[in-house]
Amino acid sequence: MAQMSLEELYRGESAGEKYGILGEVMKDFLQNGLPAEYDKRTWLDMLLVKHALIAAEKMKNEGDTVSGMTDDMSSSSYVRWNENDNA
Repeated sequence: MAQMSLEELYRGESAGEKYGILGEVMKDFLQNGLPAEYDKRTWLDMLLVKHALIAAEKMKNEGDTVSGMTDDMSSSSYVRWNENDNA
């Protein structure tokens, strides 16, 4: 069980290195590209939300926390995706 700051979580530093949200966003963007129906900024914002929710679910399963914040409702209730989705 680890506790980390939001910055560590997003940048993938220190205790947040196993989540690295920004790195996952860029990897997703470079591997899957930009859908024609979105501008770049909108798509990157959507990927940021997607990977933040994925990280939140992983953190919940591993018992990790950010600045003492906890949530007893699954983040997957808000967004449904498959690990292999491009969206």
